[in-house]
Amino acid sequence: MNSKDVIEYSEFGFDTQTYVRLQQQALTERIHQFPNGTLYLEIGGKFLYDPHAARVLPGFIPTIKPKIFTEVGEKYSVIYCVNAEDIEGNRMLHNTGETYTETTLSLIHSFEESLGEKPQIAINVVSTWSESLKQFRETLERKGYQTYLRYKIAGYPQAEQVISEEGYGKDEYIPVTEPLVLVIGPASNSGKLSTCLGQVYLDQRHGRDSGFAKYELFPIHNLPLGHPVNLAYEAATADIGDYNLYDPYHSAAYDIHDAVNYNRDVDAFPIIQTLLQKIVPENNFMHRYKSPTDMGMNKAGFAITNDKLVARTATEEIKRRIQWFSEQVANGHGETQWVEKCKTLLERALKYQPRN
Repeated sequence: MNSKDVIEYSEFGFDTQTYVRLQQQALTERIHQFPNGTLYLEIGGKFLYDPHAARVLPGFIPTIKPKIFTEVGEKYSVIYCVNAEDIEGNRMLHNTGETYTETTLSLIHSFEESLGEKPQIAINVVSTWSESLKQFRETLERKGYQTYLRYKIAGYPQAEQVISEEGYGKDEYIPVTEPLVLVIGPASNSGKLSTCLGQVYLDQRHGRDSGFAKYELFPIHNLPLGHPVNLAYEAATADIGDYNLYDPYHSAAYDIHDAVNYNRDVDAFPIIQTLLQKIVPENNFMHRYKSPTDMGMNKAGFAITNDKLVARTATEEIKRRIQWFSEQVANGHGETQWVEKCKTLLERALKYQPRN
């Protein structure tokens, strides 16, 4: 099987309907906290079709995420984020042989067909204007997509550099008016968080009191750090070096030491704190964010019905990642350290004791 495939399980350990109900409730509540602007919602993971979640959580419907938004009754638009460095480096997003550009263009087209919404395209982390970037942008614009450049920030993630005219202030502004904007991308590390925060920064210039939140399935904050589901997320992102940890800001704010988050959100949180201090009015709901975990609205952990089964299927996913990354190494597109990391994660997963 390849990384786009799902498995037909005969037994379920996840209740998709419970998940949808809880997510829609959380989404509606968060949108209404920003009545004078837009909620920029970072969508983590695969949006239209999430085979990883379906393999790890038996009972998860891989096409369910769009339904959460189409049925919630709120107007929204879309910003689609791509990473300029991934375009130039041709990052492999699947083990199917597709290039980064091919996968990205296919996903943009699939999204537009599925929801009837033409996304605006943010090209992130631009440092040099190479021929490959020029061709990518021209291809999109020939297809009728509006594109916006967002630049690599010297000193990132140093908050004072980011929240400045030389940071987010240099980016091209993406004009939106809807109460909700879904910020998505083809894979992790696409610049979604930066796009959201940059738009909040620039909206304040335009008299709009906008906000930001995260809708991300993995890692699951209320599962243990060593739960195979969370370890499977680390395995899936071994090629970009993501890792999970207990949220130190959450521990400090609430004296709760078991909220799981991941490194890039924790590293970026000082940027959010600086954005709040320098730009965002005190009555904005974002001032309630005391930790990266507060930014999210992930209810997946409350929809797991069989922890033993889910732990087993997540462990099997880590084994598949070892195989897939090994194939990339053999084909000259991967690094052995990705495989070694997954092997270490597998050892940890095998030590997990299910809760039921």
